[in-house]
Amino acid sequence: MELNWLESILFGLLSGLTEIIPVSARAHSILLHKLFGKEEGSALFLLLIHIAVFSAFYLSCQSQLVRIFRAKRLARIPKRRRKRPLDTKSLMDSSLWKTMLVPVILAYLFYGKISALESSLIWLAVLLFLNGVILYIPPFLPGSNKDSRTLTRVEGFLMGLGGALSVFPGISGIGAAVSVGSICGVDRSYALNMSLMMGMGISVCLIVYDVLGLVSGGILGLTLLMLLKFLVSAVAAFCGAYLGIKIMRSLVSEVGISFFAYYCWGLALLTFVLNLMA
Repeated sequence: MELNWLESILFGLLSGLTEIIPVSARAHSILLHKLFGKEEGSALFLLLIHIAVFSAFYLSCQSQLVRIFRAKRLARIPKRRRKRPLDTKSLMDSSLWKTMLVPVILAYLFYGKISALESSLIWLAVLLFLNGVILYIPPFLPGSNKDSRTLTRVEGFLMGLGGALSVFPGISGIGAAVSVGSICGVDRSYALNMSLMMGMGISVCLIVYDVLGLVSGGILGLTLLMLLKFLVSAVAAFCGAYLGIKIMRSLVSEVGISFFAYYCWGLALLTFVLNLMA
């Protein structure tokens, strides 16, 4: 049975918000469908949701992307013909971004197999608890203010591994990447900015899987009213994701994100209880 209008819009809003807030969008999707007593949405519905989230990521990172692409174009011009200094910081950001995307892409090659864990509430509870631990640890370790100019390739790869953990239902890629960056001594605001750019890569991987699902399953039974409902839900997902980005930017610079660990542990307990009741 499909989600009704209210459930669909609520699902879109929470999907967008929890894709950014480090509490796992996939876990909330699974639990919402359990609570609503409905089956997971169609591939087209998920595709539109993920495109909306990607759009929010892109919009929030647009200025940084413009600087990176401008610096790459300038770097191709011979030094004697350049009319302004080379933006080496943006070039290093680009290199770090590519390094972070490597483990993400490799992990999502196995997304189809790992997604089988979604059917087990006990595994979801365990992974939510682990997500809380990942978020809770960084404040107890010494911090620093590193960025791409002082980060090593290994540290960038480790941040990417944090994002790659999002392939597991219950783990937030953004939260894990920021936490790993904090452990490596990366400035928290900078770690978030790079994690949001990495989030575009995660969204692209999910979009590819949605397209493959759409091609294999088709869109039989789709009506104009259903399409309109999907589009409105996608707009809600974009609003939720953009709101989540604003919230995260504010929290990271002020208090950090470790307090989300308590929410994850509470959700893990709820999931465990639901498993016992099933």
